[in-house]
Amino acid sequence: MKIYIFLPVHNRIEKTRLFIDSLLSQSYGNYHLILVDDGSTDGTQDYVRSKVEGLTVITGSGNWWWAGGLHQGYLWIKKHGVDPQDVVLLINNDTEFAPDFFQTAAELLAKEPKTLLLARVFRKQSGELGEAGVHADWRRLTFDHTEIPEEVNCLSTRGLFLRAGDFLDIGGFYPAVLPHYLSDYEFTIRAHHKGYRLMTDPALTLKVDELTTGFHAWHRAASRGEFFRDYFSRRSSSNPFSWFVFVALACPWPWKPLNLLKVIYGGLATVFRKTFGIYNHKWQ
Repeated sequence: MKIYIFLPVHNRIEKTRLFIDSLLSQSYGNYHLILVDDGSTDGTQDYVRSKVEGLTVITGSGNWWWAGGLHQGYLWIKKHGVDPQDVVLLINNDTEFAPDFFQTAAELLAKEPKTLLLARVFRKQSGELGEAGVHADWRRLTFDHTEIPEEVNCLSTRGLFLRAGDFLDIGGFYPAVLPHYLSDYEFTIRAHHKGYRLMTDPALTLKVDELTTGFHAWHRAASRGEFFRDYFSRRSSSNPFSWFVFVALACPWPWKPLNLLKVIYGGLATVFRKTFGIYNHKWQ
C-alpha cells in the first residue's frame, strides 16, 4: 500500500522544515510526496526538493487557497491512474508527527473499508487535545468536538487518510465558491452522506502549531475599514459568504432554509453592531 501525501503550502518555510523532518523520520517508506506549492516566494519549493527525492511538485500562482490546493491533489489522482487501494493523505505543513505515523495509519485503514481516518490533533504549545472528531448538529447549526465514535459525522483535513478510489468516488473540492475555511467540513460531510465512516483512533496522533491556526483578527479590528477587510477575508473562519455556501452545499434539506437565514441574519447583525461601534467604543 502506497501513501500519496498531498501537502499544500504557501510560504511558511519554517513550518515546512519541521514537517519534512517528521516525514523523513517515517519507518514506513512506501510513500510519495506531492508538494502543492501555491506561489511560495520564500524558497519552500527549493528546500523540499533538496530534502525529498522523487517528489512531485504542482505549482500555482498564489490563488488556490486550501481547497484549491487539495483539489489539485484530487485532479492529480484522477489523471495518474493511482491504484484505488492505495492511500491518500491530506495534511497541513504546520503539523509534526511520530516516526510510526504512516505505519499506524496504514494498519488502521487496512481494517476499515469505506473509511476516512483522521489523526487526533494535539496542540503543540499546550499539549491539549484539539480534535478527535466533530459532531455537526444541523438543528442548532453547531459543530462540537466529540470523542464518541458514533457521534462523529464531520472531520477536518489536517491529517486525513483515505483510499485513492474513495477520494475519486467522493469527488473533489469547490475552490471557486468555498476556497478555504469550511471546505474540509463540506468534503467530509459529503463523504458521510455517501455512506463513508468517519473515524479517529487514539493510536494515530499529530501535533499542530496552534499559533498558526485560525484567523480571528476581525474581533480586534480598530476601525470599520479593518473590520470589513478582516471579517470578509478568505482567511476568516467567520466569513458569512463562506458559511452561506457551506450551508447551501452541506446542510440536509429539512434544515437548509432555516440555517441559510441564520447565516444571513448573523452576518448582518455582526456588520450592524460593528458599523455602529457597539463592539468597540473607539468607533463611537
